[in-house]
Amino acid sequence: MSATDEQAKYDYKSDESMRTDVWDENLHVGYWDGPDDTSDQTVATDRLTELVLARSGLGAGQHLLDVGCGLGKPARRAATETGCSVSGVSDSDTQVERANEGAVAAGLAGRASFQVADATQELPFPDAHFNVAWAIESLVHMTDRARALAQVARTLKPGGLFVATDFFTHPPLTGTRADAVEAFRGVALLGPIVSLDDYPALLRTAGFELREFVDLTEHTHRTYALLLQALRDNETDLRAQHGDAVFDGFVTAFAYCVESLEPRYMLYVARRVADR
Repeated sequence: MSATDEQAKYDYKSDESMRTDVWDENLHVGYWDGPDDTSDQTVATDRLTELVLARSGLGAGQHLLDVGCGLGKPARRAATETGCSVSGVSDSDTQVERANEGAVAAGLAGRASFQVADATQELPFPDAHFNVAWAIESLVHMTDRARALAQVARTLKPGGLFVATDFFTHPPLTGTRADAVEAFRGVALLGPIVSLDDYPALLRTAGFELREFVDLTEHTHRTYALLLQALRDNETDLRAQHGDAVFDGFVTAFAYCVESLEPRYMLYVARRVADR
């Protein structure tokens, strides 16, 4: 059995403890302003959420679709800070349960709700229903990114914005860079990591017009060094809870990421075109 097969035994759909134990309830990378920024991961992951939220244009009375909502922390922030309502989806029962519990605890039960759904199949919402959609580091977990993007476009109103963060590569991948991407994909990631050259066509085919693209790699890459340190700080407990293969798979993947600056990380804003 390959190393990737062994790593895949980590079930990200039902077991969030590995990631929350070593990171944060925001299940995404952090953002640091520069080399002198010493923010911890909680501050840094909140800052990544801020970047997405700032580009969304959300306001009171608007409706946000959160695609791959995780544990719901970014969605709660959107509802609290903008007055919008949020519908979040995840294909993880565990994530949805915890996201709904978090909304209730935050007093947002009437404006933030989450349900189990697979964006690569069919989202349980009508056409042209949402003002804004976002996908914060969730598309990489989907086996068919093109179909998920098409579903997001279907449920957005014409002219509505889609804000997303995603991993990408610059081919050709060789040597350590190729090893890094393969190891990273082996850690509970189901879908491909897309070449930057392929992304514009994916968006156009789904019905989007790209409005902004930002390569955030230099600002987000510290994530992997901090994750490595957290793994080592908690090694005994994590090995006991998740097993050696899972633990070693994460360590290998993050060590490659630190060394290679792969995979890279983007933020983009796209607009749902009207003539579909």
